[in-house]
Amino acid sequence: KNLKTVTERMEIRKWIVRWYALYSKTLEKYPVATQMSTSAALWFAGDVAAQRFEAYGNERKSIIQKSNTCLESDNNVKNDRQCLVTTEGEKEVRFKCDPYRTAVQTFYGSVLWAPVAHYWYEALDRFAYRVAPLSQGRRLGTKLALEIVALHPVGLLGFFTAVGYMNGETSNEILSQLQRDFIPTLTLEIALWTPLDLANFIFVPVRHQLLVVNCGCFIESAFLSIIKANGITLPGDSH
Repeated sequence: KNLKTVTERMEIRKWIVRWYALYSKTLEKYPVATQMSTSAALWFAGDVAAQRFEAYGNERKSIIQKSNTCLESDNNVKNDRQCLVTTEGEKEVRFKCDPYRTAVQTFYGSVLWAPVAHYWYEALDRFAYRVAPLSQGRRLGTKLALEIVALHPVGLLGFFTAVGYMNGETSNEILSQLQRDFIPTLTLEIALWTPLDLANFIFVPVRHQLLVVNCGCFIESAFLSIIKANGITLPGDSH
């Protein structure tokens, strides 16, 4: 059993090494196209995960509501049968992925976000070296500061605007969501990305930094998808 486990781990490591070598070679030859393809896959997966999470949350909420109805009813036996019987088949039917929503998220991540981010990280590295050619600490501080004051706010504004228009929203609807959700979402973004950016800038070569960012984008795309579709609810909010 132990020998089998070791063999399986070695095979996984070999697969990872082969994949990384292929990715690096493709990235060197077709940098933008590779970044776009990677972004497309991760934003696609992030949106599907977000929709599945929403479906699970709605399902649990529905079960709780039905349970409360049963408890409050005078005819408990009848309601037990009507409200509490939930089969695995019914659960599967309840999750229906919205393909248009996923397509929009994937298009944004691949066609709009990835090329901009590719050139952003290259330009950011060059600028930081001009500002602080001899100090790694100052270069790191410069990169983090520009991420916080430039990339995250502008990127988030672009996300809400582009995805909103692709979803057929009016300018007033987009502006309304920006007024309601922009600052809380930006706060979440900064909390998510600051530690990841620190590790990325310190340990990862510039040409691979967008890959690390895209892995973080799997998480970000999931919560952005949920926020774009449902808004963000703060403690004490009623909406």
